[in-house]
Amino acid sequence: MKINKNILLGGVLTSALVLGACGSNVSADDMEWETEERNGAVTVKDNVETSAGTTAQEAVDKALKEFDGTVTDVEYDEDDGVYYYNIEIENGNDDFEVKLNAENLSIIEQDLDRDDNDDNDDRDDNEVDAAEKNTASSANSKGDAKAADAFGGDKSAEAIEAAQERFDGILEEISYEEDDGAYYYEVKLESENEEYEVKLSADNLSVVEEELEDENSERGFKRLQAAHEEAIISLEDAKQIAAEAVNSEIDEWKYDADDFKYEFEVGGNEVKINAKTGDVTEIDD
Repeated sequence: MKINKNILLGGVLTSALVLGACGSNVSADDMEWETEERNGAVTVKDNVETSAGTTAQEAVDKALKEFDGTVTDVEYDEDDGVYYYNIEIENGNDDFEVKLNAENLSIIEQDLDRDDNDDNDDRDDNEVDAAEKNTASSANSKGDAKAADAFGGDKSAEAIEAAQERFDGILEEISYEEDDGAYYYEVKLESENEEYEVKLSADNLSVVEEELEDENSERGFKRLQAAHEEAIISLEDAKQIAAEAVNSEIDEWKYDADDFKYEFEVGGNEVKINAKTGDVTEIDD
């Protein structure tokens, strides 16, 4: 799989980025962003349209709707014929990275790195709320309702319910895996202060193994709540897409609520699917 990295800007961006390309429609090979200072908010001065029909500023604006903070890195790149923007944002102890399809600015992948040491976070509650303004505003006590709908009709929904009977939290991740011929569900749940992980036998949902850890990241929990407010395709639909992508049967699978991502092991291939759009984002042999 070839990845051409030809547009990269490091450090904190200045108040105006200068695109070093001419014309109204350019390819990734023609673009270059340059800046002298390393401070301020991001603004693309010459809002040049890329060959995909979108602009860097549009991509930055979309990323900042997903997570509030300071843009530190912007990249326009290509992977297997698919052009994308990769944007990194910092806010205090949080580092957010989002990958956007350059054609329609849909989210291909997103990731949040959290510093869980809240003892070193001296921001007040208002500042924390501001950091989450675009992702947590719609979260409520039924944050996992849409995820529950997505797994309805499948035994995995029973696995999630069984895990939540043992721990009061919302779904972070669920997987269906095999170990020495025995299949099991692994369910990870998160609350404001703790993270719970349990392995359940696929046959009768009996507990094989469980673990409880402290999770001291209120902002991370808010983001997970907000993620559950987003509509995603059902597990059944995702299975069908994955099976058709490589024309084989599914062996194992995983869903990650933080990244809106399904991953399937299908006939010796790994197939990744964007849970919000249903697009196949990657197939690895």
